[in-house]
Amino acid sequence: MSVTNSEIVSETPLSLLKRVYGYDAFRGLQADVIDDVMAGRDTLAVLPTGGGKSLCYQIPAILRGGVGLVVSPLIALMADQVDALKALGVRAERLDSSMAPEDKQAALEAARRGEMDMLYVSPEALGTGLAGVLTRLGVSVIAIDEAHCVSQWGHDFRPDYRALSRLKQLFPGVPRIAVTATADERTRDDILHELDLTSPQVHVASFDRPNLTLGAEPKAGKRADRVASLVKAHSGESGIVYAATRDATETLAESLERAGLSALAYHAGLDPEVRAERQRRFLLEDGIVMCATVAFGMGVDKPDVRFVIHADPPKTLEAYWQEVGRAGRDGKPAEAFALFGPADMRRSISWTVESDAAEEVKRVQLTKTRQLFAFLNGTECRRGAVRRYFGEENVAPCGECDNCQREPGEGFDATRFAQMAVSAVIRCGQRIGRGRLIIHLTGSARDGFDEDLAQLSTYGIGTDLSKQGWNAVFDELLFSGLLAETGDAMRPVLAVPDQEAARALFKGDREVWLRTDPSQRKTTRKRSGMAAAAVHDLSERDQSLFEALRNWRLETAKAKGVPPYVIFHDRTLAAIAAERPASGDELRNISGVGEKKAGRYADDIARIVAEAA
Repeated sequence: MSVTNSEIVSETPLSLLKRVYGYDAFRGLQADVIDDVMAGRDTLAVLPTGGGKSLCYQIPAILRGGVGLVVSPLIALMADQVDALKALGVRAERLDSSMAPEDKQAALEAARRGEMDMLYVSPEALGTGLAGVLTRLGVSVIAIDEAHCVSQWGHDFRPDYRALSRLKQLFPGVPRIAVTATADERTRDDILHELDLTSPQVHVASFDRPNLTLGAEPKAGKRADRVASLVKAHSGESGIVYAATRDATETLAESLERAGLSALAYHAGLDPEVRAERQRRFLLEDGIVMCATVAFGMGVDKPDVRFVIHADPPKTLEAYWQEVGRAGRDGKPAEAFALFGPADMRRSISWTVESDAAEEVKRVQLTKTRQLFAFLNGTECRRGAVRRYFGEENVAPCGECDNCQREPGEGFDATRFAQMAVSAVIRCGQRIGRGRLIIHLTGSARDGFDEDLAQLSTYGIGTDLSKQGWNAVFDELLFSGLLAETGDAMRPVLAVPDQEAARALFKGDREVWLRTDPSQRKTTRKRSGMAAAAVHDLSERDQSLFEALRNWRLETAKAKGVPPYVIFHDRTLAAIAAERPASGDELRNISGVGEKKAGRYADDIARIVAEAA
């Protein structure tokens, strides 16, 4: 049973928005999407996290008369939305496995009597015979939330979503709206096809998040210590730390607690009551850090999350963008930071290869994995890279991410070293691992070790780089897909997966860039590890100036809505404290200070130096 257009009530979407939700105007594409649904058209809406997707189906469900049917993947998400609607005076209920049979029956009876605006159900429930019961209701609109779950190309594929195409036959003439925050072009096409939307209207908002500052760095040292330092920069603020395993969430939470930070662990292995209580605390209390697997996410609607940290990276850029989108939903400055390494990529690839997915799906997922790591290890604007990934054109640099904050010329053209590495992989028959390849390139084989390989032309051609430098080159080649790890997951060997890409590299048509000169990697690493020692070596007078500079940096970072390291690193502040530059020219001579930052901060630093004299 469906509701005809003649039954649509006279109130307008805008007046309902003001009366029920308390907003004076729609945002972004909301009004256009609502107009299409109100007109009875099937619609796909790709709107950013926090962009008001739910209003796009809630308002038509209320205005079109009858009951709006909302398909949602999580009980927690359904419960939160129903509770929020009830608080607004909207008649809403849910049907899920956690409810008593009599409560489910009462909800259905209320819907039959026309006493309900929206009914939330899970895709699994629709496959148990509930769909037939619902056909006897006056359904006015059907909303499919988190619609990317229908696509095998998406980052959260759920087979039960594939059966939702039958809603077209069960509810003929009822407009259907599919909504999601993250779907590239391939995924959008798959959603349209699998849901069998009729002449659909497609609305895709910009994927830009202007209030979100992005950063990433390779893992080094103890992960828990680095996560703690990142969290401390947001002391007293709410945030999420994502980890790949349940054990990791527990370990990180305990580490943060020992550091004096309020942290909880959340994963699917906890009792439901424990998960519910921890989620409740996170939503209601300030300053709690949730260390979680991706089991924590869709059901969370907390607008003032100030940071999302990936202690382990996700599988795809879609998953990354959805997860970091949980920070700063209130539009205020927020930070997203990711830690990553080759072992993470190897693990993600292994999961894909060992999955039961079709070979074509595996190939696509492997490509998406490499795209993610190329993004994390890349040197281009991060927000711009994400937007281009999702199909946006004419994208300007954000000017705020860690890559945009780097001074011009900081990157290093490592194409020559990349050519050496790929050539060595080919010459060695694509049958040895990274460690032996580095020994081969540096000509450091012991007597009797790899005598046959030592006769090859690539033996010893890479003596300009240390082991650390070559590791940096191999990392980038793996992240970019010029090389791939094959064989035993525990003893991988390096191979060249794309011959055309390798030929382009050898011809000079493709370049490889690193963040820093790999020939200086060993020195740089020592210097980085000695940053704290450099501060300790300052005189008492200079340490006082160093603390004044740190306080200035913190205030400046807060005013700009960026993490402090974006302004200057500690080692740069230590050098400033020791050298005490009094002008822009003197400041430019400090390591880590480029022309742009010298021009921007010279006056402030000269003032602080003068006050400390």
